[in-house]
Amino acid sequence: MQPCAGGVTPEVRAKGSFGNDYEFVMARVSGLEKKDAPWHLRWFYGVMRKMFRKDFTPAKIQMRLPGLVWGGIAMEAGLGRKRLVSLRYIQLGKIRAAARVGCPF
Repeated sequence: MQPCAGGVTPEVRAKGSFGNDYEFVMARVSGLEKKDAPWHLRWFYGVMRKMFRKDFTPAKIQMRLPGLVWGGIAMEAGLGRKRLVSLRYIQLGKIRAAARVGCPF
C-alpha cells in the first residue's frame, strides 16, 4: 500500500492513530441556541429561520463571538455600498457556491 501525503498509509489515517497512544480527535464546539445567545443577536436567529427555515450550525457557532457577527455584518454593509455587481448576481453566486460545496437547501 502506498503512503498518502505525509507518509501516512490509509489504514493509519482511518484509525486516527500514528502508532502511539495518542488519538487525533477533532475538537467539537457546540453552537449557541437562541435562548443562550446574547440579547443583541437573537434577532439573527429569526432572520435565519425565516430565510432558510432552519438554524445553521456555522451561524450558531459564530454567535459565541458577537464581534465576529457584527464585523461580518459591517463588512457586508461596506461591500454593499461599493457594489459594482447587481445584488441579484451576488445572491446567485452565493447560492451557486453553497450548492457546489454540498449545502442542502
